[in-house]
Amino acid sequence: MSSSVTPDRRHWIKSAVGLSTAMLLGDVVAERISVAGENDGELLRAGAGGHDLFRLRVELEIEGNVRVPQSPAIAKGETKQVPVQSRATLDWEERILISTVEGVGHVAQRYYHQAESRGTIGNQKQNLTLRPEMRDLRVQHQDSQWLVYSPEHYLEGRELELLSVPTSSLAIDALLPTERISVGESYTIEEAVIAKWLSLASVESSTVAGELTSVTPTEAKIQLQGKVQGSAAGVPTTVELAAKLTFDRVEGCCTWMAIGMKETRQIGRSEPGFEVAAKIRMVRRPLADPIRISPAPTEDLGEEVPSNLLLVELNSAAVGYSVLMDRNWRMMSDVAGAGMMRLVERDTLVAQCNLRPLGKLAAGQQMTLEAFVRDSRESMGERFVEILQSSEEVNEAGLRVMRVTIQGVVQTVPVQWIFIQFSDDNGRRLLATLTIGNDFLESFAGADQQLASSLRFLPLDDATQTVASDRKGAESLR
Repeated sequence: MSSSVTPDRRHWIKSAVGLSTAMLLGDVVAERISVAGENDGELLRAGAGGHDLFRLRVELEIEGNVRVPQSPAIAKGETKQVPVQSRATLDWEERILISTVEGVGHVAQRYYHQAESRGTIGNQKQNLTLRPEMRDLRVQHQDSQWLVYSPEHYLEGRELELLSVPTSSLAIDALLPTERISVGESYTIEEAVIAKWLSLASVESSTVAGELTSVTPTEAKIQLQGKVQGSAAGVPTTVELAAKLTFDRVEGCCTWMAIGMKETRQIGRSEPGFEVAAKIRMVRRPLADPIRISPAPTEDLGEEVPSNLLLVELNSAAVGYSVLMDRNWRMMSDVAGAGMMRLVERDTLVAQCNLRPLGKLAAGQQMTLEAFVRDSRESMGERFVEILQSSEEVNEAGLRVMRVTIQGVVQTVPVQWIFIQFSDDNGRRLLATLTIGNDFLESFAGADQQLASSLRFLPLDDATQTVASDRKGAESLR
């Protein structure tokens, strides 16, 4: 770990096709240090309680509006506003494995007893639940974001939306005052701490301040209030909040917190904008012994989370496929007969992938690679420059995969097209068309190979089957 990390021990609102919510708050280990005189104030500092294992329960209510582009293909075009409301409950055990010198948890194990949200976006119901096999997870702060992952399984995109939230339970330690303080006295909080607490990539400005409102021999109460200007995944956002927390001076940790907040976020390349109000209630208590989390802390920790553990499973019910991709790939649309994913890094569009079912062939019949290359070239029209490569293989799901990469040009800008056709022995086919500007090929990093090797078929939506039956042969490439 870096020198700022010592061994001790990314939001709540997402896209219009998958809103998830949850606020994760709270863990503080603090000690009461005796003061020499009555007017010296109280000093609350992380350390004395020695707790690294906690049980938390968070309840979250969200209400507001999501702003999405009229067309998912045009992020900065005309927008529409969709009402949203949600209620989420999360209940988990948390063991802090590593903390920073600021008192922020850096790496933790979690076991989720409950993680679910129920709500609506417009007229559509949105219900999210964590699968039982995904209850045992880890959290690590890396590259200015909180990464939630499983060492054994791949999280689905909807599960990441449920768990990756912009309020972290691992940053509450650092919200306490660092100097002696008296009742009625205020203090400032470092912007770096605010960024980790609110799961922001950066904070440009913050007026958030804390005030000690009361203190007894057994507890101290603090209130926080202010406004934050920052960014999440490269998208500007504004947060206004008012919060109260209770610090247990006997146990040396925060045991209760309530927050009222309003967030306004601009529309990004892969996520909607929104203006929502939220109410969060958190109860937290230290545990002497684990309940369901592993009895002993994990020891197989690296400086960074291995990239192979950070793939996300993206599922399409409408088009009928599942694929493992890098977490920067997002599902943008999933309707009968057409799906679209985007690779976005720090709100910069790197690549786009359009997927659609093709007309079914007779069982046992297959299109030849030569015919696929020819049809792919013809579909380019005047944009065609040259064929770079073509290949044929069988992927991990047993699907026949044909792939052709073509160099093209759009208004003098060099762009690569990658056509991939997936088919099975029953004649079912799916076409993926990827487009990447030549300037972004390094960031693209061979994502077509990941797509080709991991995609598998899911049962088709009835409407998609009707669309696919109307498409035949080369017509589907045009």
